[in-house]
Amino acid sequence: MSTIVSIPLVFNCGAALYQRRYNRLHKSISGLSYDFYVLSFTSYFLSVYSGLNYFFSTLLHKQLFRRFPIFFERNAKEIPVSATILLTDIANLICTSAVLKQLFDYRSTRRETQNVSLICTIIVAACAVFTVVTYECATWYLPDGNSGRFGVFYLDHVNYSWILATLLSSFRLLPQLTVNFMERSTQGISSKFVVLSTLSAASQLIVEICFRRKSHPYMPLNGKPLFESLLNLLLLLAVNYQVHHVYWNQGHSLVKRTVSRMS
Repeated sequence: MSTIVSIPLVFNCGAALYQRRYNRLHKSISGLSYDFYVLSFTSYFLSVYSGLNYFFSTLLHKQLFRRFPIFFERNAKEIPVSATILLTDIANLICTSAVLKQLFDYRSTRRETQNVSLICTIIVAACAVFTVVTYECATWYLPDGNSGRFGVFYLDHVNYSWILATLLSSFRLLPQLTVNFMERSTQGISSKFVVLSTLSAASQLIVEICFRRKSHPYMPLNGKPLFESLLNLLLLLAVNYQVHHVYWNQGHSLVKRTVSRMS
């Protein structure tokens, strides 16, 4: 199942690569939301962080065995963690980082509505502070004790990181919708990015619905929940509506730019 669940994530990676190619051809990032890519990067970073811990942390495994002895035996191989999902999360993190780099390389082409907003900054800062605080609480008594301060264990810290990643991923498209609305245009968004992202959310929703009755041990701990794909699909349908109906006569393609060279 984990291989099937990772297929929508591959579509996401392809969407980011097509957007990167589009930006490079036009040498512009006009129309793209900085907040969207900052939230995407933070989400994938937390997903990779939690996935690596689910996969390799012996401390987490011990706490998992102790807390859920019915579901998990004392064998790390029995822990349902998907290496395929982890690899696709890493690939998406790299692809998103590449687009983020373009946002700064081509920042001279941005519009007034394109910037990292105060709300986004507060959200990312709050996530960072919360993650650091829970980590400190979880490791306060280590290595002498296995319990965490204020009842926060290392397993809880990693679970909180996964929850934050899921929440950020679920609502990350809202800034792009807002930029489109404020600019009254969808220029700068690659059509292939929209198509592949929509295909990714739809296929992820189908996969989750088909396998949602599986018992807990069959579901990867680093998997993607149903509501994440549902919210992503709804927001992407709204983006599609903006592209094809609301702002279709405003033009959604940028003119290719060429760099002149002195011979």
